[in-house]
Amino acid sequence: MFRIHPRTLLKAALVPAALLMAAGGSQAAFASQAAAPANLTSGVHAAPSPDSYYTMRLSPSPVTVRAGHRTRITISFQAPADLRGTPVALSVSGLPGGVTASFSPSAAAIGGRPVLTLAAAPSSAAGAFAATVTAMTLSSDPIGTSTPLGLTISAS
Repeated sequence: MFRIHPRTLLKAALVPAALLMAAGGSQAAFASQAAAPANLTSGVHAAPSPDSYYTMRLSPSPVTVRAGHRTRITISFQAPADLRGTPVALSVSGLPGGVTASFSPSAAAIGGRPVLTLAAAPSSAAGAFAATVTAMTLSSDPIGTSTPLGLTISAS
């Protein structure tokens, strides 16, 4: 009889979702979304409980940036104690042309309060956009979460 570690099941579920997200599929499912526990036969462990997941909050959200200016967004994490201090890779998808993103510090961890800076070039087109901020743990069993970011670019 062979055993599957609970985080291996989660990793197997997240890898395709992460690939979809990287390919521009912003509707990929991550661990922060409702996940049904697996009903498995004896000898095989069930998937991790939802309390082993973490979520991310953005403040402020939504945001408005004037063309030629920048804004800062603080990221906070809600996580169980065993995930605190776990390093994460942060990314943003869905930004309009002329808008760039950077994170400070560049090496973020769950429990920290990294800052996302969005800078809109003077030539950025005005309008409302839907972006997504994603965090993926940097571990052998990655766990991901994402949250929407409403973004409005106003004329300078």
